[in-house]
Parts: sequence; structure tokens; C-alpha cells
Amino acid sequence: MVRGIYTAAMGMLVDWFKLDSTANNLANVDTVGYKKDIPTFSVYDERHVYSSLNRKVPIGNLPYSVVVDRVYLDATEGSLQYTGNPLDLAIVGNGYFSVQRNNEVLYTRAGNFKLDAEGFIVNADGFRLLDVNNEPIRFEDGFSIDAEGYVRDHAGNVVSRIAVYGFASQQNLKKVGYTLFLPTEESGPAVAVEDFRILPGYVELSNVNAVAELVKMVELQRHFEITQKIVLAEDEMLAKLFSQLATLR
Repeated sequence: MVRGIYTAAMGMLVDWFKLDSTANNLANVDTVGYKKDIPTFSVYDERHVYSSLNRKVPIGNLPYSVVVDRVYLDATEGSLQYTGNPLDLAIVGNGYFSVQRNNEVLYTRAGNFKLDAEGFIVNADGFRLLDVNNEPIRFEDGFSIDAEGYVRDHAGNVVSRIAVYGFASQQNLKKVGYTLFLPTEESGPAVAVEDFRILPGYVELSNVNAVAELVKMVELQRHFEITQKIVLAEDEMLAKLFSQLATLR
């Protein structure tokens, strides 16, 4: 009975984490460049831990418990939306812009850029967009950006080129905030992409499917309620057992 309570309770914890992740995805359905979170879980086998230490599993311990393994990134492309703003940029296909936060380089698909007070192109957080030389890009009146990422002045001369990077395993990138990412050992290092295409005047929207996430949330809520009822039923049975044991004294 106690094991049944623990098993159902772990199911509730998993549902709760999934609900939290789904709610976060839904909250960012309109966030430019947002990538959906996909949580995964694994079974923690306590027996193997103790056996490796040549020890027995203590009485009352739960040999198998479900734990959060990691949260993967859904790197599929979101739909593109035309804005007409020359500083709004969307990468067609794989690739990430690089932006500078203090002395750190972060990567993003969110191309809703603007100019700061000094005339540099920055993202929504104020981090400067970097070129192929890892330098911030200044954008003045009459400048333009073409599909290959070249920044040209009013005379058509190339003054800079926007850097685009790729990763061996995008789903293993580490999220920093909502639309910024850092490479990990699993994702591999950032590798410069030479052949890429940028659409000026467009932004990539969130890749969250609101309808699918809402359906998932309803299913999770129902499953949570079912496991909650199981916990209550097991608890009532345990209470009756203790009551019967008390009458045997």
C-alpha cells in the first residue's frame, strides 16, 4: 500500500513538472524566436547504487523512482511573419545569430533587432549583434542588410557581415532566459555557417503549437487528478488497515 502511494505520488510529480513546462510553452506562444521545451524523465534505480557499494537497500526505500532527466530543445523552425522593419531578420533554415552579453557570446533565433543609443544593432535585451569578426555591428541611415547577411552603406559598399552559427546537436543547447542559448558538450561548439540566407523585414515566430499544448495540458490535468485519487484511495485503505490492527490488541 505504501509503495502504491509512493508510485502514484511520483506520477503526480512528473505530471506537475510537465504541466509547468507546458504552461511555460503556452506563455511564450507569441515570443519571437522561442523554442519549445521538451522535458524527459528517467528511472533512478536505487538498487544499482547500493549494489555498486556492496550494500543492501534499506527497508522502506523505494528501489525505483522517476526523476527529471533533462529538458531538450525543440529546434524546429517557427513560421515567418513579415514586419517590414529592415532591422527584423529571420534565418531561413538552420543557424543562429550571435549576440554579446558583457564578455559572453550567446546565440539566438530571435531576430527582432533595433538600434541602441550608439547606433549598434541590439536584440530585445539590449545585447549587441555580432559580425563574422565577433565585433558589434553599427547601422546608420541609408544602410541595408541583404539575404547573405552583408551590411551595406548608402553607396552599396560592404561594411560588415552578420555572423550565423550552427551546432551539431541543436536540441542539446542550454537555454538562457527564453530565446538565448549557450553551447554544451552535447550540442557541440558553435561553427560558423558560410552559406546561409537571411530575410530582412521578417521575424521567426515561436514554434509552439498553442492547440496541441492546450490539449496536452488538459490530458495532464486529468491524469494528475486520477493519480491524486489513487493516492487518496491508498491512504484510506492504509487507515483502515491500521484501524483493524488496533482492534487486535
